[in-house]
Amino acid sequence: MTQHGYPGPCPPRFQLPFAAFCEANRDAYLRYAEARLADPAAASRCVDAVLGAVGARWVAVLGSASPAAHVWRDLRARIDRQTAGAARLHAVLRGDQADIVLLHRHLGLPVDDAAHLMGLAGCEGRALLRGAERELAKERRSLG
Repeated sequence: MTQHGYPGPCPPRFQLPFAAFCEANRDAYLRYAEARLADPAAASRCVDAVLGAVGARWVAVLGSASPAAHVWRDLRARIDRQTAGAARLHAVLRGDQADIVLLHRHLGLPVDDAAHLMGLAGCEGRALLRGAERELAKERRSLG
């Protein structure tokens, strides 16, 4: 069991890295989920469910090209399933673009930190943000 109560079926030598990963990322995951779900209790349950499921397959996740990207995709997919109608930002932009805007502009994370949370390099995050800003500008022009 980790500090937040996530199951630890992975071998003992992998439990500490998993607990460290959760500790390093849970608050940002929670802020993101709260922003998307607009319900702190639902956001907490969602993040706990995702991290619990990841804990059950942590060794395999570590073997992926980017564990952070793997967990981010799981989190976004679970939130997407829970939202009845997509929020405006996620309705206008691709999911990854909407995520970088939400993390950077709305939650105040530096672009490099937001990109890292999503399992991306800083330059990839900056490129996503620029693309999102272009798309949002186009959307504003089409409405105006």
